[in-house]
Amino acid sequence: MGKSVSRVKCVLLYSGGLDSLLAAKVLMEMGIEVTGLHCILPYFPPDLDIEGLKSTQLANQIGLQLIHYRCGVEYIDMLRKPCHGYGKEINPCIDCKLFFMKIAAGFINELNADFVATGEVVGQRPMSQLKHTLNHIEKESGLAGKLLRPLSAKLLKPTIAETDGRVDRNSLLDINGRGRKRQFELAKIYGITDFELPGGGCLFTDSHIASRIRDAFKYFTNITPLDLCLLKFGRHFRINEKLKIIVSRNQHETEELEKYSNYADYFFRPEFSGPSIFVKGIMSGSDKKIISGILTRYSKLSEPEKRIIIYMKNEAMEEIAAGSPVNEDEIDLWRI
Repeated sequence: MGKSVSRVKCVLLYSGGLDSLLAAKVLMEMGIEVTGLHCILPYFPPDLDIEGLKSTQLANQIGLQLIHYRCGVEYIDMLRKPCHGYGKEINPCIDCKLFFMKIAAGFINELNADFVATGEVVGQRPMSQLKHTLNHIEKESGLAGKLLRPLSAKLLKPTIAETDGRVDRNSLLDINGRGRKRQFELAKIYGITDFELPGGGCLFTDSHIASRIRDAFKYFTNITPLDLCLLKFGRHFRINEKLKIIVSRNQHETEELEKYSNYADYFFRPEFSGPSIFVKGIMSGSDKKIISGILTRYSKLSEPEKRIIIYMKNEAMEEIAAGSPVNEDEIDLWRI
C-alpha cells in the first residue's frame, strides 16, 4: 500500500521565479510536503545575505521551506566544459539543469522524499525546455520516473508517483509554450501577489560577463567562485597573458574590491580621488607603470606629485608616483 497523501514529500528545484512558486503551490494544495532547493550560482558574493534574498522572501509568502545550496568548484568545472555546449553566450542551460537535478536527487534520501519537482513548462525555453530535451534531462539526471513537472505534467509521461496514486494527476496542469497568461491567472487564484517578472536569463547570458569568463578560462587553471563573483565589478583589462586587473568604477565597487583585497596578488590604492585596482598575476616594473597610467586615466588627479601605494596581501609594499594617464586607444587594446 502506498503512502497516505499527507506523508508524500518532494524536493522542488526552486529558482524564485513565478513558475517554481506555482509548481510548489500546486503540490502543496494536494497536501504534499514540499521542500524547495535553491541552488545559488557561484557568481554571488561569499557574504551573501541568504535571508535577505528576494527569492527567499518570495518563498516565505507561500510558506515554502528552503534549502540553500551554494554551487562551487564542481559547478565551475561543468561551466568550463559543458557536455551539451552553450547557448548564445556562455550559458550551459542543459548541463546547468542537470547539475541542479543531481543535487536534488541527493536530497531525496536525506529528506526521505518521494520525487523531485520543477517549475519547468514545455516549450517555454528553446534550449532546455523542449519536450524531447525535458525527457533527455530526466533520463540523464538519474531521476527517470521520479521527476515531476506539475505545470506541464499532463503533456508528459506520468511519473511513478502519479501512477501509484501518491500524486493526483488530475490536479496537475498542461501549460505549454512561452505565454504567461495561465501562470498569471494561477497566481491570482493562489493569492501570489509578489513575484519576479520573466527576465532575460542568468548572468551567463550577458555578453560582457561571458567575455570575462572566457578570458578567465583561457588564462587561469583554477577558477574559484570568488573569481566569478569579481567579474561583475569594475572595468577589466588583460595587460598580458600573465596579468589581469580590475578597476573600480565608483565608491560601491571600490568597497567591494576592498573586501577581497587580500585575495589579490597586488592591490593599488591611490592617495587621491581615484579608483582602486585589483591585480591578479605576475607584475613587472613596466606593468606597474601601465597600471598607474590606467588608474590615473580614471581618476580626478589635480596634483601630479600625488602617490599610489601598492599592497601585497594588505601589506604596503611600495609607493610609486601617479603616472601619466594612458590614452583611449591603449585602453581599448587591454579591455576585456
